[in-house]
Amino acid sequence: FIESNKLETTSKYAFRGLRDLTHLSLANNNIKFLPRDVFIDLDSLIELDLRGNAFECDCRAKWLMMWLKSTNATVSDVVCAGPEDMKGRRLNDMSSLHDECISTDFVVHQSVASESLSIDTFSFKNDVYVTIAAPSTDSCMVLQWDHIEMNFRTYDNITGQSIVGCKSVIIQDEVYVIVAQLFGGSHIYKFDDDQSRFNKFQDTEVSKISKPNDIEAFQIGSDWFFVIADSSKAGLSTLYKWNDNGFYSYQSLHEWFRDTDAEFLNLDGKAHLILASRSQVPVIYQWSRNNQKFILQGDIPSMEDVVAVKHFRIKEELYLAMTRYIGDSKVLKWGPKQFSEIQAVPSRGSMILQPFSFKDRYYLALGSDYTFSQIYLWDDDKKVFDRFKEVYIQAPRSFTVVSTDRRDFIFSSSFKGNTQIFEHIIIDLAL
Repeated sequence: FIESNKLETTSKYAFRGLRDLTHLSLANNNIKFLPRDVFIDLDSLIELDLRGNAFECDCRAKWLMMWLKSTNATVSDVVCAGPEDMKGRRLNDMSSLHDECISTDFVVHQSVASESLSIDTFSFKNDVYVTIAAPSTDSCMVLQWDHIEMNFRTYDNITGQSIVGCKSVIIQDEVYVIVAQLFGGSHIYKFDDDQSRFNKFQDTEVSKISKPNDIEAFQIGSDWFFVIADSSKAGLSTLYKWNDNGFYSYQSLHEWFRDTDAEFLNLDGKAHLILASRSQVPVIYQWSRNNQKFILQGDIPSMEDVVAVKHFRIKEELYLAMTRYIGDSKVLKWGPKQFSEIQAVPSRGSMILQPFSFKDRYYLALGSDYTFSQIYLWDDDKKVFDRFKEVYIQAPRSFTVVSTDRRDFIFSSSFKGNTQIFEHIIIDLAL
C-alpha cells in the first residue's frame, strides 16, 4: 500500500521482480503518468488501485490504456485530470486517444561524397535505382539499393560534360536515362541488361537546347514525351516525343523567356504543362486532342521570377508549390478555373520548394542558400503548412522521395556539399 505519499510518478523499475505481488495500491497520490511497462513483472497481480490521482490522458497514458484492456487484474477507475477535453473521463473505457501519439522525424541515413543538382529514381526488376546529376564530377551517378547492406551503393556512372539533369523513363520494359548537359548537347542512354550498364542510345538536337534547366517526362494516352526547359536568353524549351526508335523534337514552346522549370499535371481531367520563368509569370499550356499539341491557355498572375513549380494533391485537392529566390514562395490551390494563393512561405535564397508525402503526412521541403533548410508539415485543421524541422544542407537544389524495403528516404541534392540521404522515421511518443 503506497497511498497518500504525494507521488507524481514512479521509476520504470519500481516493481521489478515482484512476481508474487497480488495487491497494489497507489491511491490518493498526485500521479500524472506512469512509465511504460511499469507493471510488466507483476504476473500474480489480482487488484490494482489507482484512484485519487491526476492522470494526464495524453500520449504518456497510451500504454496504460492498452494495458488496461489486456490485464486480468481488477483495476480501479483511472480518471483523467487532463488535457481539458479529457477531464473527468475514464481511461478504462477508452479504445483510443484523440492524439494517436505518432510523430515523425528525418534522420541522416547516408551521405554521398559529391555535389549534385538534381536526383531521380526508378524501379526495375524489383530493384530501386537513383540517378544523381553531378556536374562537378561530369557524371550522372547511378546508385542501387542494397537489400543486404541496407544502403545505396554505386551501380554505374554515366560520364559527360557539366551534367545538370538525369531523368529516367521506362518504356516497354526498357530503361532510358535522359542526360541534359550545359556543353556538348544532351543525350539519351539505354540500360543494357546483359552488360548491367547504361550505353549511349541517342543524341538530341544540339541547336534546340542551349542551357537546360529541367527535364520533365510524362505520358499522354499511350504516347511518351519529355520536355526540357531552357533557361538561356536565346533558349527554346522543346517537347520531345517517343516514336519507337527514339525521342525526337515534336514541338517548340515559347522562346526568349529563360524558362526555369516545367511541370506536367492534370487539371480537371485534361493534360496541362506549366512553364516557370525568370522573366515572366508562369504560363499554362493545355494539350489539344485535335491538334495533338500543347496550346497556350493562360498564365498565373502576380507570380514573377518563379524558379520552380511543383504540383501535389491532398485528399483530391490540387495544389501548386511555387519557389521564388527573392521574396516569398507561394502555395496555391486549384479552384474554379484558376489557382488562388493560400499561403506565403518566406524563402529568400531558395531554389526549391518540394512537396512530398509519406502515408497520410504531407510535407514541404524548402531549400535555402543562406540558412538552414526547413521542412513544413500540413496542418489539416488550419489547411496550411507549419514549420516542422530544420535540416542543414549546403545550397540544396532538389528533394526526391525514394522508397524501398518498406523504408522511406529523401535524397537532397547540394550545389556546394555532399548529397544527403535522410530517412523518414515514425516515432511513437508513448514509448
